[in-house]
Amino acid sequence: MSGKNIAETQRLVKFIERLPFSEKDKKTWLAELHENGINDEMVEDVHQKFLKITTDKLGSDWDRARDNMEITGIIKQWRLSQASKNFGHSH
Repeated sequence: MSGKNIAETQRLVKFIERLPFSEKDKKTWLAELHENGINDEMVEDVHQKFLKITTDKLGSDWDRARDNMEITGIIKQWRLSQASKNFGHSH
């Protein structure tokens, strides 16, 4: 796993494992996370596929809202850590 983003990576792993994604997607994403950590393309793929999951598979509208807040929070935190890392190198 990538060094500085371990917390976001672990949160994303738990999110992927908990939700009803296809087994193929889960295996692909979890292998990528384990090998390389989070990257833009993968996190966008997870988010887009999450948005396509029907509410009945998630449980309720509340479950969907909670899960959407979780994935959005993971993405924002990861992007913030990426930006702060890049900011430090620009000076």
